[in-house]
Amino acid sequence: MSDQEQPQGQEPGQMGNLANSILMAFNLGVQFNQQTQGTKSVTEVTGELGHTIYTNMTQVYGEQIQEDLLRTNTEYFLQIALMGYIVPSVCAYDEEFKNRLLQLIEMRAQKTQDQQPDGGSRIITT
Repeated sequence: MSDQEQPQGQEPGQMGNLANSILMAFNLGVQFNQQTQGTKSVTEVTGELGHTIYTNMTQVYGEQIQEDLLRTNTEYFLQIALMGYIVPSVCAYDEEFKNRLLQLIEMRAQKTQDQQPDGGSRIITT
């Protein structure tokens, strides 16, 4: 994302953290797809990915973040990871498509965060 595409009021470093977290979640799903060769059902993978994401976030943030915020963020990043699991099974690989998809996810996440009241829920980033 260029500086011109940077959402208003957002520091470049913060956008980088958000983009990095989104990319990591997506790539986690891709990794699960590669490990299982896409043979596990989305239902099976949902539980495994959700557990992995929640465990990782708990290890990193522990008591610093409220439980409901951890669960909300787990759900959000799980949705992104599931796209990473599903997309390789349903369409041919295209780097431009992947980059555009991740950019659109990031734009939506930023818009959602900007609409949150002060002290409201937020997306936890690395």
